[in-house]
Amino acid sequence: MRVAVVIPCHNVEAHLPSALGSVMAQTNSDLDVVCIDDGSTDGTAGVLLDLQERFPGRFRSIRQENLGASAARNAGLRSTTGDYVQFLDADDTIDPDKIAAQIALAKVSGYPDLVVGDFEQAMPNGLLLPSLALVGQPWMALIKTRMGTTSSNLWSRSALDVVGGWNEDLASSQDYDLMFRLLKNSGSIAWDAHIRTHVLKRASGSISQTGVQANWDRYIALRRAIMEYLRTLDPERYAPEIETLRQYIFMALRIVAAKDLPKAIEEYRQSIGHHFKPEVGRAITERYALLHTLLGFATTERLLQLTKRNQRKQHA
Repeated sequence: MRVAVVIPCHNVEAHLPSALGSVMAQTNSDLDVVCIDDGSTDGTAGVLLDLQERFPGRFRSIRQENLGASAARNAGLRSTTGDYVQFLDADDTIDPDKIAAQIALAKVSGYPDLVVGDFEQAMPNGLLLPSLALVGQPWMALIKTRMGTTSSNLWSRSALDVVGGWNEDLASSQDYDLMFRLLKNSGSIAWDAHIRTHVLKRASGSISQTGVQANWDRYIALRRAIMEYLRTLDPERYAPEIETLRQYIFMALRIVAAKDLPKAIEEYRQSIGHHFKPEVGRAITERYALLHTLLGFATTERLLQLTKRNQRKQHA
């Protein structure tokens, strides 16, 4: 079975040889590989030329103006053939059997809309962190960001076509937005519980990297949309997922509150509402939970910010 491989590239001259090299080493040789140079300003174009000499006729490259990762992936979709698509960020790598193993899994699973794969994250400090999916729990996996990632998954082209491909207006959470739309369309899932993908977490320079505050805004907006959808679908059946969403949105709003308390308060009112109890854990103390119960989110956060300002003054 032919598989399209789409590699969006933006200022990745140092990483591209490893990423493309891992594709060239695949045991599944029926691949249609394209690299989309998304307006790079470093030596990416030159590296692509060198790699075309190293792997003659095995891949092609297309250059476009800088439109972002999702636009590059959609451009790659339009210019390739294959029933399934391997999207590979240019700073990630895949094991030689990754595509073959997931195609074999797709065949025995009735050709699902998505094959979800585990992956390993290489952090900037060198720490390697495994990221394992919540197998068999698609909605909870989506909520908890444990449903693979762009490079570790294998995507059905027909399913992508039905939901309209990647949302080019998003600068983060693009893969989970896409998987949300697949699930809303009753998308079928197969689970590859093996680490075959290695994701490099760069401190800066990622093709999809944006401001931290905007990333949290998109994180919250996606989970709010999921919650609203599940409430419409079946609030009793999905009660655990809905409550988990409230907890996740709440934790994100605490981060937003540090920079923009009025925005956090308004989002809390719209997304979380009444009768909410924060779960006590590493990030939520029993004292905070008690204050929240007695005073509510807005007053509790105001008190905490006032306390921190007073502490800074005392140490100044």
